[in-house]
Amino acid sequence: MIRKRTNSDARHAERGFSLLELMVVLTITAILTALLFPGMRAARDSAQRLICASNMRQLGMATITFSMDQRGEQLPPSRVAQSGRRLDQMALTWHSLGQPSSTHQHGKAENVGPEWDGLGILVRDGYCDSPECLYCPSHTGGHRYEESQTDLSRTMFFPRSKDTIYANYQYLGDDGRNETINTLEPDAILITDGFRTKADFNHRIGMNQLLGDLSIQWWQDEQNRFFLGLPDSPIESIEEHGEIFNSIWGLVDEDFRIDDETAEN
Repeated sequence: MIRKRTNSDARHAERGFSLLELMVVLTITAILTALLFPGMRAARDSAQRLICASNMRQLGMATITFSMDQRGEQLPPSRVAQSGRRLDQMALTWHSLGQPSSTHQHGKAENVGPEWDGLGILVRDGYCDSPECLYCPSHTGGHRYEESQTDLSRTMFFPRSKDTIYANYQYLGDDGRNETINTLEPDAILITDGFRTKADFNHRIGMNQLLGDLSIQWWQDEQNRFFLGLPDSPIESIEEHGEIFNSIWGLVDEDFRIDDETAEN
């Protein structure tokens, strides 16, 4: 005997979630997401920090190879640093000025075009086979690899772009002591995460540092003192460059002194 389906059975079969059940499911989903998200973010940040450290190590190896070919000499002094623009040492290119000409109006120096500078020399001379290692995956500012990929993938003796090309790392190898790679102190800082502006500071709570022995050191700054001391936008004043650089880099030197005193005790 076939039982006929009643209207009551049809209503029961078509019944979906009630509003209360739906709200319970959404609430549980929101709670689980809130619990898991910080862990997922921390894992992502940790992975990006490791890639950043790997990038610096590649640049360190390129610097060593360059020095070996130059009989121990380090990269040439950064012209950006020599100009007093210490915060701009993320620059891979430098716009130099020629000598004043009597034929030039007012006898002023003429801009003779951009040249490779700092870590950009490694790109120019072929020591940096993968220019993408000049860019940190944590970078959220305006200097990304995609923007300069064309200029970096087909390098020439002089940069093709008339605009300054920036990396995400700060070249600090030239401190005026003219040391060779063989006499360089093992704890001397050669390369760090960039800090031209707040947007250029890759990790915010600290930075990776490549040392003279090619080891990578993480400098922790949980209070964001370094980040908060950076300018919001690029600055032009040479005096401000020096003041801000000395102020924020003093935080790093202070922590190094504390670590040394702790080790001695």
